[in-house]
Amino acid sequence: VNDMKRFLAMFLAVALLSTLLFGCSSGSSQSSSAGGNTESGEASGTSAEEASSSGNGEPVTIQVAVSGSAQELDIHQQKFDLYTEEHPNVTIEPVDIGTERFQKLMTLIGSGTAPDIIYINEWCYSLAYRDVLMALDSFIEADEDFDLSYYPESLLVPLRYEDQLYALPQEVSPYVMYYNKDMFEAAGLDLPTDDWTMDDFYAAAKALTNPDENVYGYRHPGAWADQILNWFSLSGVEFDTSGTEVKGLDTPEALSALEFLYNLVVVDKLSPNPAALTAMGKSADAMFRNQSVAMEASGLWTLPTYKADPLSFEWDVVRMPQGETRKVKAGILNWGISADTKNPDAVWDLLKFLAGPEGMRIVAESNMALPASTDEDANQIVLDTHFPENVKAFVDSVPDVDMTDQLSIYRTEVNTKLQELVDKMLIGESTPEETQQALIKEINAILAG
Repeated sequence: VNDMKRFLAMFLAVALLSTLLFGCSSGSSQSSSAGGNTESGEASGTSAEEASSSGNGEPVTIQVAVSGSAQELDIHQQKFDLYTEEHPNVTIEPVDIGTERFQKLMTLIGSGTAPDIIYINEWCYSLAYRDVLMALDSFIEADEDFDLSYYPESLLVPLRYEDQLYALPQEVSPYVMYYNKDMFEAAGLDLPTDDWTMDDFYAAAKALTNPDENVYGYRHPGAWADQILNWFSLSGVEFDTSGTEVKGLDTPEALSALEFLYNLVVVDKLSPNPAALTAMGKSADAMFRNQSVAMEASGLWTLPTYKADPLSFEWDVVRMPQGETRKVKAGILNWGISADTKNPDAVWDLLKFLAGPEGMRIVAESNMALPASTDEDANQIVLDTHFPENVKAFVDSVPDVDMTDQLSIYRTEVNTKLQELVDKMLIGESTPEETQQALIKEINAILAG
């Protein structure tokens, strides 16, 4: 029965690939990536069926799924290099899953070539439900040196499915607002502060928009569910798809959030609409970099690129503007173990390293994200960079990160539908009221199974 359940789940997941046309929710999903996918003839990531743990000196090859910009991939490689220096018998093969991460992973899994360590953004429930991941509880219980309290409990909640833990968090990157100081000052505007409001944001976006010059106050990216959910959270929407019916969408707060985005993009044209962005073919940060937009919401994953290729103007970040709440979304990176790995003990040892103090230190020093740990010294590494000046905005946003939407086995399908219907509204093909009703109907149909 379990085998049949697993086969059907895999078949359905792969069948969904033709409809999942949008990137997964992590902010770096719009980063460029390059590099080595697995060869179709290899199963899991081991060099030999009989290869065993990394501690006994026998050669072992471990494949690790990676994704992100060139700078992010380099940061992952630094971690791999440090581990293999300490474990010379281990070879680590990165498997680049590109920008369509969930889809690429399901393709690899369906073809029997899943990497040993699986890169997970916000879809742990989906993968655990499909029997893709190996539960970590037995490893933790048998490992006297491992302390689960190193991780904030709030970050572990979305990684537990049916009372078992399926992944460890490595990093958390709350959304903040990046803004062009020069453009604010040229427009005679005060620079935003961490206590600004959504009304303050809207007024600034309007003052910074110049239609004659094709300059916009803000860039709302299309095909990115977390950007929509971010505004939902700020507007007080308690979006919950953990049951058989969606909660939070049939509320005044949900309609208000949709009206806010509609007015921003369609009515006042303070941001290009999704169709215009597609036609422009702009990469994630191109419009901000060339000063076609004055503000955009993003996480720390943008910083390594700006450090490697500095912007030509003065800029900074500020916390997302306060609405009904201060709750925000965040890019999350978790690591899990493939249920099909041939070397579970060796893979667990590497997983502990990537999501442990040494791996997180490299993440912190790179400004790629905040370490997903209770280690205050690790966060201090990020703060001490002073890059950008108000880098503290990221740290201060962590207590307000809202991950309720991750507690659903249908998260990817729901987000795809959310993107589709909201983007349709943002190109003027539906009203906020029509969009609200369509979202409730279509998401409930997904949750009904």
